[in-house]
Amino acid sequence: MKNYSRLVSTTNLNEWFRDRLLQESHRSSPSFSEDTIIYLVNLLTHFSRSENFFTQNENRLDLPTLAFLFRDANNAETTSQKILSLRRLGDSALFIGALFSEKLSRAGIKKDYCIGMGGGAYRALAEHSYDRHSVFNELSARFPRLLEVVAKVCSRDIQFDADEIFALYKRWQISGDELLKRQLLSLGIGTISNSATH
Repeated sequence: MKNYSRLVSTTNLNEWFRDRLLQESHRSSPSFSEDTIIYLVNLLTHFSRSENFFTQNENRLDLPTLAFLFRDANNAETTSQKILSLRRLGDSALFIGALFSEKLSRAGIKKDYCIGMGGGAYRALAEHSYDRHSVFNELSARFPRLLEVVAKVCSRDIQFDADEIFALYKRWQISGDELLKRQLLSLGIGTISNSATH
């Protein structure tokens, strides 16, 4: 009996990710915008090829190091290099936080690290990108919820524990940062507007 392997074309993969993302989007309030869904479909399809995501380290593949990507974005000499580096940072933080949170946890890294890195990168992109301003704005503001959505689309499940939510909340209390407030709201955590200190 012959063993046939099922090949999934890029088009079919796009459709599969789109269907799953739309299902998960409808469970969010509000639903994600159509442009954000398209961005996520393209991202997941791109990262489905390991060479587009992992970094080569001697004879093995490793996760991208977010601190190095952050450094590259800060040291970019041109605006176009900065935009590419910020996008790589945001996309990698989203993918790592959604699919490799257990690996990070074993290394003592909590999800709020990915949220800070990814949400910050997308916020900076929203300021630099006129054509995708609304997409990057939504990606930054709803980054914690997107971690859950991308995980579920890829048949993973992540939960934010109380310590991680509290860490985000404390950072918001100290900084009063509007982005952190919007990220908390994306997780269903309300904030008291006058409690932040400046």
